[in-house]
Amino acid sequence: MLAFAACSDSSDSPVDLTPIEPVPDQVDTINVDVILPLDIQRQWQNTIDWALENITAAQHIQKHQVYLRLRYHDEDAVDFDNLGYALTHPKKGEDTCHAIIGPYHSDNAQAILNYAQSKRLPVVMPTCTSAELQRINARNTYAWFFTESDITQTEMMMTTCQFVGVKAVSLIYTDDTYGRSFYDWMPFFATEHSLKIVGGSAVYKKGVDLRDYLTGVAREFREAYPDIEADRIEDDNTDVVLVVALSDATGYKDVLDQLASITTDLAEDYGVVFIPMLSDTSFSEDVLESLKGATCLGVTPTASNVMGFTATYKSRFGKIPSYGAAQVYDALTLIALGAAYQVASPNECIIDDMPVVYNERPFEAGLTDYMRSVVASWDGPNTTWDKAGLATAFKYLFQNKPVHVSGATGTLDFDDLYNTSILQTTYELWVMNDEVIPLAYLSTGGSSTETSTTQIWQQKKQYEQEIGQDAITSWLPERDECWAVVVSPSTTWANYRHQADAFAMYQTLRQHGYDDDHIVLIVEDNLASNPRNAKFDGKIFVERETQIVTYDPLVNEDVRAGCVVDYHFSDLKPEDIADILLGRESERLPHVIHSDGDDNVFFFWSGHGGALEGPLWGNENSTVYFGTERIKNIVQEMADESQFRRMMLAIETCFSGKWGEALTDIPNVIVLTAANPYETSKADMHSAELGVYLSNAFARTFRRQINTNFEITIYNLYKELAKTTNGSHVSMYNQQNYGNVYTELVNDFFSEE
Repeated sequence: MLAFAACSDSSDSPVDLTPIEPVPDQVDTINVDVILPLDIQRQWQNTIDWALENITAAQHIQKHQVYLRLRYHDEDAVDFDNLGYALTHPKKGEDTCHAIIGPYHSDNAQAILNYAQSKRLPVVMPTCTSAELQRINARNTYAWFFTESDITQTEMMMTTCQFVGVKAVSLIYTDDTYGRSFYDWMPFFATEHSLKIVGGSAVYKKGVDLRDYLTGVAREFREAYPDIEADRIEDDNTDVVLVVALSDATGYKDVLDQLASITTDLAEDYGVVFIPMLSDTSFSEDVLESLKGATCLGVTPTASNVMGFTATYKSRFGKIPSYGAAQVYDALTLIALGAAYQVASPNECIIDDMPVVYNERPFEAGLTDYMRSVVASWDGPNTTWDKAGLATAFKYLFQNKPVHVSGATGTLDFDDLYNTSILQTTYELWVMNDEVIPLAYLSTGGSSTETSTTQIWQQKKQYEQEIGQDAITSWLPERDECWAVVVSPSTTWANYRHQADAFAMYQTLRQHGYDDDHIVLIVEDNLASNPRNAKFDGKIFVERETQIVTYDPLVNEDVRAGCVVDYHFSDLKPEDIADILLGRESERLPHVIHSDGDDNVFFFWSGHGGALEGPLWGNENSTVYFGTERIKNIVQEMADESQFRRMMLAIETCFSGKWGEALTDIPNVIVLTAANPYETSKADMHSAELGVYLSNAFARTFRRQINTNFEITIYNLYKELAKTTNGSHVSMYNQQNYGNVYTELVNDFFSEE
């Protein structure tokens, strides 16, 4: 039925799959270098061969065909610098590398990506799930991620814990690119799902003795929950889920063996029962074989439960596909489909109705861009992963017609700006005893056969609110008006980006329901007429030059046009901000906000910050902090005087997390910061024409999400900011005192256009 549905189209007949042996006029060979550990290559070989077989069969009626020639490299043995250079700088007479699949491990990927940049060589990573790796490469159009980052996997784990009624979690992880994703994100999701982290976390290394750590976890759990009955061991109750996330999969058996050796002691001494939950790297044939007889849970990305890949694989090969098999299948087929489109349209690649044009060598679109174009399209017939679906896709692409492609992992829906990061992954929750038994399939969005993690979260919170326990959403009046204060304390040309982002935020506010009476704009406003701005006299930009031409309403637009500046920064004192936010109008401060308990307030600040208290009052050489106590006192007074219904602060400075920490515990306040309390934030949109940075990623992504995804939730906005802000860790604060960030929309502060 999948094959039949894939080939049906109201405007054209199905592709004829009668097995004939045509002689194509031309075959284009696409050299694909595959970088995998030998054991993973062995586990994926069935899938790889199957994909190549289907790619070939699906093109059998085409006179012009593409052929994928794979060249394998042992990930555990290669020198990544030497390999990266060799693949991007082939010697005379050597074949060109057109695409790379792998590496398997996140820790090895960045070295290859660094070399791929010069040629925009597509690096397609089926299993590199490190949140940090994906964040750093979010805007690189050659970096392809076929599995959501471990931000989502961590969410799946904590959702499962909450759903089964566990109260506490702990973590053992490897201190590397992979493991740190779980270390960074588990506290956030644990808090969101009302789970207590006991015992902190432990770094795993070969030979480490975990007895003291596990004993400490049990002790802390008993101290936190002294009233829970200790004598429940035979009732199959679980007190603590021990999350184990190791990049070196051989360590899983060691951890489980150590836990098993002291389980009885922990139960007798503390009455605490553990169950381990293993991350995706455990889901390999060798590791699972070694774990037989153990009792543990696991979470792993898998094929979409509605696409039929797993069932077909089991029927064909007599076993379940290993982790990453569906992703590598989709990787191979997308490379082939992109190559087919490149054959059909060698001189022009269209994405979002615009031709791809680069400002630096190579100027022309490459294979990665044609792949992006394939997945960016939502027009044309829907096609599936199997032979018939691929035949339809090749037929249309060779004719330079769009298709809407789905793969083994589901609808190949990638991020809407660069089209290289997959947006939804299906996860399998499984239990191991004598064999692996699937328990449930989860995804963030859900489907007819997958459970939505968001839905679980909502149901849990609704239940808690109905019985009067742990209700986190205050009963609020219907929103009346929205007010905004936009501040940039920077005054120099070198800090152009801070004022530019403030002007651009003003434009976004105007576009989404705010009039000038409801915006207070505080900038020095000395850029437009600056002598160094002679080429663009009177104009200010947040985007002039971009690596690739894509649609964005602010590219090459003057963000200063039409802005009403209320105060020049140099005319104000720090204490004036309190008067403006608290509505204390005076002759010197005629324009303030007049919010009340029915109104929302949005506060945006873009400037420099210092390590002691975050945002500075002035430029980078300023010695004056605005002050964490000052901002806390202002917002607390506003709350005490019922001067907002809800308040959102978006702070774009170094060490901006200091303000987030200061504002925790004030009801109905949410804080988004460009950096955590301990790091700087980075500029990243440079203009060669002006010789300055024009914008920061945090502010730019914030605006884009508001402008292009009006109904985005606060949580999804946070995830987008975290993914696309390079050089610092976007942070969210006080969500536990705000409401359901999974369901509350940002349009509570921004009206529809």
